[in-house]
Amino acid sequence: MSGVVSRAMRVVRRYGLSLLVILIAFFLTKLLWPVIQPAPVPLFFAAILAAFWGGFGPGLFAAVISALVIDFFFIPPFDHFEWTYPNLIRMGVFIAVSSLVSWLNTTRKRLMDERSKLLTQIEGFNDELRREVQSATQQLVKTNDALLKTQQHLARSERLAVVGQMAASLAHEIGTPLNAISGHLELLAGNQSNDTDTRRRIRIIRQQLDFIVGSVKRLLEWTHKRRMVFEPVNIDKLIKEVIWLVGPTLEERSIKATFTSGDRLPVIQAERESLQQVFLNLINNSIEAMPEGGAIEIATRLGFPADTIEIVFQDSGTGIRPADVPHLFEPMWTTKSSGSGFGLAIARETMADHGGEIDVMTDQSKGAAFRLVLPIKQTSVKSREEVMSNVA
Repeated sequence: MSGVVSRAMRVVRRYGLSLLVILIAFFLTKLLWPVIQPAPVPLFFAAILAAFWGGFGPGLFAAVISALVIDFFFIPPFDHFEWTYPNLIRMGVFIAVSSLVSWLNTTRKRLMDERSKLLTQIEGFNDELRREVQSATQQLVKTNDALLKTQQHLARSERLAVVGQMAASLAHEIGTPLNAISGHLELLAGNQSNDTDTRRRIRIIRQQLDFIVGSVKRLLEWTHKRRMVFEPVNIDKLIKEVIWLVGPTLEERSIKATFTSGDRLPVIQAERESLQQVFLNLINNSIEAMPEGGAIEIATRLGFPADTIEIVFQDSGTGIRPADVPHLFEPMWTTKSSGSGFGLAIARETMADHGGEIDVMTDQSKGAAFRLVLPIKQTSVKSREEVMSNVA
């Protein structure tokens, strides 16, 4: 019903406008008649304008009314109609011209509407194409980042596989000689029980042998890593236990350790022992970097996004040279004279096995800082052996 009323209103408006134009043209012609007679130009243009604005119907209506008004008021004899050939021709010309103008205007409107629709469609296509290109670009960036991380992980895994082969070969090659040396040392210690200097030297040799055996054992344990068993772990509580564990060493080295937790952290799924080893390794590195004493600050907070936990270890030690940063997590790379170069490499692998990550924070004005990120909800993480077997 409302649609019918709306259409009726549009029709009335178009014809009413045509009639108003004719009335204006009529009074203008009357006013200017002494000057423009015998040509009632305004009424002619009124018919054309009505056809241009209103379309064929209003244009035809205006043409007929204009022709009758001209014949009645402005063509002698005045004030009555004469159906003569000139009048009929004039009316026919009015109707033909108004019909032509109406057709041309209708065609123009149709072409403009089609052009407008086409431009709207093109603009919509451009917007859609722009969105698709932006989405594809973002997806490509994410894919490239994931590919780069995968390549880096595979490169580390390949290096670790080489290290494992070397460690296994090393253990096999030196295991038997070390056992033989250890046995002969026991015999020497028994035979020289009264020689204090000899027993002291034997004790030193045995300590060094134990150190070698321990290093090889730790290397083998790492390269032949067992499958992790996850359990609920309170990170804040674990860090406090680690600080208590190294408390005597910190006190002896005049190092103050502080711990702050910015948020109430949830319990996460993790392997307690391996995370404890990572924390101990970072604290030991800080202790070695502060021979004259200093401070270690440990802070935890919810990460961004909120499904992760961030842990920051920061010390006031000698810091890390920018040239050393790219090599920190490489196996067998170290700046310490007595280091093995496996501590941070093991830490990174442990964090990766937990679905997390560890990075060095390079914007420190003093000392060194490491940021650890752990997921709150543990997902299925493949071991290094599974990854390497899938790649192969």
